Amino acid sequence: MSKDKQIIEEMSPETNERISRAPMPSKGTLRRRQNLLIQFFKLIGFNFRILHIVTKEKLSNRH
Repeated sequence: MSKDKQIIEEMSPETNERISRAPMPSKGTLRRRQNLLIQFFKLIGFNFRILHIVTKEKLSNRH
């Protein structure tokens, strides 16, 4: 990398300031985000929601 190139954080101090003011997640929030069992059930729920949208759209387009 050449010396005249800057990383994004160096080019945008406003973004750096906004990110530094963002709230940090609590320990409970991090635990829920990292729990594989919870993430598995969230994935299943998301897939069923998408499946519902797709099948509803396909069935409504029948003639």
